[in-house]
Amino acid sequence: MTKEKILEALSNVQEPDLGKDIVTLNMVKDIEIKGNDVSFTVVLTTPACPLKDMIGNACKNAIKLLVNK
Repeated sequence: MTKEKILEALSNVQEPDLGKDIVTLNMVKDIEIKGNDVSFTVVLTTPACPLKDMIGNACKNAIKLLVNK
């Protein structure tokens, strides 16, 4: 697993208000890979973003699909 593959997976996650993916919008930061464990930060458009849970779940699902390939 590489940072490039993680970014590729996360490019499928859309930011609903802006209509673009979170990678294109430069919202993904601090990617760390330790074996099969991945951590990263998603910088939201506003701190109290009402869609943060939805975006978080979409990110988790995208990474799980990548790992299961």
